[in-house]
Amino acid sequence: MKISGNTIFIAGATSGIGLGLALRLRQRGNTVIVGGRRADRLAGIRAKHPDIDTVIIDTADPASTAAAADEVLDRHPNLNGLVAMAGIMQPENLLDPAFLTTAESTVTTNLLGPLRLIAAYLPALLRQEHATVITVSSGLAYVPLPMTPTYSATKAAIHSFTESLRAQLNCTNACRWRIRPVSR
Repeated sequence: MKISGNTIFIAGATSGIGLGLALRLRQRGNTVIVGGRRADRLAGIRAKHPDIDTVIIDTADPASTAAAADEVLDRHPNLNGLVAMAGIMQPENLLDPAFLTTAESTVTTNLLGPLRLIAAYLPALLRQEHATVITVSSGLAYVPLPMTPTYSATKAAIHSFTESLRAQLNCTNACRWRIRPVSR
């Protein structure tokens, strides 16, 4: 993937690593669209960085993901990059049966969210001459943190899914990259 001249949608980029990536990609001459759940954060990004487009998306909600894809692709038909950054990390006590509520929320956001994004954007990406799909994993995919077992499991699952996606895209114009940020 070339470093500049791309049109990239980053889901989950209203703060932290995602926002930092969006700003850096914009500095490199890319058109950047930031997606997130919180309208106030998106408005703040637009106010401070008017050259970055924004869209409301909750990747845990299939309808929101589909609506955001329609909006992004309508405004940016040359989209050739997708970054699935959205994720949550919550502590769990596996000895407490209530952990299942947290686990389900984590799986919905961290695993199903990126899969929904890829399903929504991949047909459009495959129409581009060059396209990239980036998923975000973690070192915790390999060395799980006992206090966040489902988070660690979802990052391992994203790693596995991305490897399969890479293999299936091998004969296409799209390539995939996986990012494993350093865990603190």
